[in-house]
Amino acid sequence: MKSVILFLIFAGIALIACHTDTTTNMNEGQIIGLDGRKCACCGGWFLQTTDTTFLFSTLPQGSDIDLENTTFPIPVKFDYMPDTSYCNGFLNRITLTHIEVQ
Repeated sequence: MKSVILFLIFAGIALIACHTDTTTNMNEGQIIGLDGRKCACCGGWFLQTTDTTFLFSTLPQGSDIDLENTTFPIPVKFDYMPDTSYCNGFLNRITLTHIEVQ
């Protein structure tokens, strides 16, 4: 019985010590500027990768990027999920879950 308890404690400590580094599989791109178009589903900021241009409305909480007072393009690494709540994801609209300047 004592060995089972010790094994469970060891397994619990091992699980707590292991964590996934989420920054290793992040996408790379650059924020290229403001979307100034005047349409119902437009507005926000353009984020361009090598093969896709996304549109996002806000930065994740805790981001230190100042979109109002910066020079574009801004090279970034980011994670995202599709934003289907706004115009059903039209124009490759995304919600950024994490972003950092490269």
